[in-house]
Amino acid sequence: MKYILTFLFCLILSTGAFAQRDTLSLNSNWRFAADQKAEGMSQKWFNGALPNARTVQVPHTWNVEQDTENHYGWGWYQRKINIPASWKDKNVVLQFGAVNHTAHIYVNGRKVAENIGDGFNKFFVNLNGKVDYGRENTITVASNNDYGRNKAPFGNSFDWPNDGGLIRGVDLIVSDKPAVAYLNAEPKLKLPDSSGKLRVRLGFDGAVNKNIRLQVTIQEENQPTRKVVLKNTVKPSWKGEEAVLDLTLPKVNPWHFDFPNLYRIEVTVLDGRKATDKVTADVGFREVRFENGKTYLNGERIKLMGVEWTAGSNPDYGLAEPVSEIIRHGKLMKDVNAIFSRQHFQQSDEFYDFCNRNGIILQEEIPLWGPETPANDTIRTIAHRQLERMVRNHYNHPSIFAWGVGNELNGRRADTKAMLEGLIAKARQLDPSRHVTYVSNTLKNGFDTGPGFVPDAGALGDYLMMNEYGGSWWDIPVATIHQYLDSIHMSYPDKPFFISEFGLCGPNFKGGDERRLEDLVYHMAIYETKPYVEGAIYFDLTDYRTHYPGTTERNKFRRRVHGVYDMYGKPKPSMKVLREMSSPLEVQGLNPNGKGKSTVLIYGSMGLPQHTVKGYKLYVSDKTDNYATSKAYDLPEIKPGQKVLFNIEDPFGGKGIITVVRPTGYVTSQKSFAE
Repeated sequence: MKYILTFLFCLILSTGAFAQRDTLSLNSNWRFAADQKAEGMSQKWFNGALPNARTVQVPHTWNVEQDTENHYGWGWYQRKINIPASWKDKNVVLQFGAVNHTAHIYVNGRKVAENIGDGFNKFFVNLNGKVDYGRENTITVASNNDYGRNKAPFGNSFDWPNDGGLIRGVDLIVSDKPAVAYLNAEPKLKLPDSSGKLRVRLGFDGAVNKNIRLQVTIQEENQPTRKVVLKNTVKPSWKGEEAVLDLTLPKVNPWHFDFPNLYRIEVTVLDGRKATDKVTADVGFREVRFENGKTYLNGERIKLMGVEWTAGSNPDYGLAEPVSEIIRHGKLMKDVNAIFSRQHFQQSDEFYDFCNRNGIILQEEIPLWGPETPANDTIRTIAHRQLERMVRNHYNHPSIFAWGVGNELNGRRADTKAMLEGLIAKARQLDPSRHVTYVSNTLKNGFDTGPGFVPDAGALGDYLMMNEYGGSWWDIPVATIHQYLDSIHMSYPDKPFFISEFGLCGPNFKGGDERRLEDLVYHMAIYETKPYVEGAIYFDLTDYRTHYPGTTERNKFRRRVHGVYDMYGKPKPSMKVLREMSSPLEVQGLNPNGKGKSTVLIYGSMGLPQHTVKGYKLYVSDKTDNYATSKAYDLPEIKPGQKVLFNIEDPFGGKGIITVVRPTGYVTSQKSFAE
């Protein structure tokens, strides 16, 4: 493999037109050694070949391997790469998708970077002047996943797997100079004419000549027409060290969860006549607005419903999931009608790209989790650094509508509230175009609103996100849940109110999937009677691996039984119930009306979710898996609460299966009317 990579490098350099930017995968042929005696640093493993090493492919974690599944400490990775002499004048950058949670990076035995306490953000190491040109170089990474205090999440205060290693891909990025460090684009949808404004900001890796020009192309990305909507070469304005472009598009197709229209921005840097770098980004034009406690997407009144996926759930991969596994779980989310979700910790680019293209509105969070987390200077510094990196890395994704600054941190404690207030202010400064919030489970303590009432940190954000576990984690009668929700709304009447988690966690709470079904139906019935509840997120998509107490196993299978699928993605009976309850349509009847025809009775959902249905198709079949071979009917536009009687040809005499499919191709409802 070393010789193949060398050949590719030489091939790139020998061609007359060196691409402005090449991204070369470094995922193969890493040598790995588990440092179970914590001796690697003292013995200076970074100075030579790793002892007792074996070859692994990246992404990789040692915590799904039998001999090291309970090892929490140091693991070492090493790889050799050839750096051509001609790269001396180029910009060479190592890109790590994520290393959980701390990394020290060495080149030829010299430490060139460290990444402390941030296990899920992508980060970059500039290698200019730090490599030996014209020869083979050795990259060594020391990775640590201990339960340390110098990280976020703090210690063991988190409920997901603590998998260490190079858990996402590694790439080498090579370009001429000046080289772009980031492209952040802020699209604005102008209503009602659907015109677009676009501000593009470019940061550079090193010094830059401010007389550069930028060649800009904007093209429809995943749309049938693939039109080029703008192509121009312009000289940017400058704001500090950022190059800024302000562009106008007279007409755009908005991004919507049922119509996730994307536009690809391509920017080539021209230094005189020389093209030095080329970067791209996919964006979507959409507006998520709150007004009088209500939610609007592109001007349309909506309510949201979805599910959360906890990454690392499959014991075969852990947090070192290949792209195919990430996409598979994204599809499982869409198979239960998810148009809304949140992530407790930062995910890979591939996950957000899936949500961009398949229509899931997201809140992305830094992993401050649990009341054990202190609000000291160390945690505050790490949290701010994670927030800055998260926003920079994922600024362009239209699926992300908001940033989250923590989860269940004891939001009534003064020092915690002060830390969260600072993070919320920082998020607004970094990205004024998005919303920001904190997820609370202490919005109210019982029903006390008297003189001692202390507002919770959950009220500091733009909207309320509350984890609700009445009947399980909350020791209250389930019949009082509705009163509890009312008290929240009365305490914060001007804030849009979302349920950020609900569900049944086993093995902590017994009863299996039968009890999970009862819990799901009961809680949804409550939420749907509350006009102020703007959305809900079911927790969780799958049973998921965790290190947290309360589970039975003590190996990589230690898990929460919390999902509508098992750890491997096999559906439980609750999966179909969640899908139907999360549908924007209610298919209520299939009634024969003679001569081989039937009438389908449909209502637009008045519960969760609520939105206008457009572009949906209906099928009638005799089996659940053969509907696509039958005739497709285009449903009319249906608004929440609207009744529709729809006539179809029905060879099954009113005893078939009705399947309704979204414009994105996912089943939104499937009802059998067989006896």
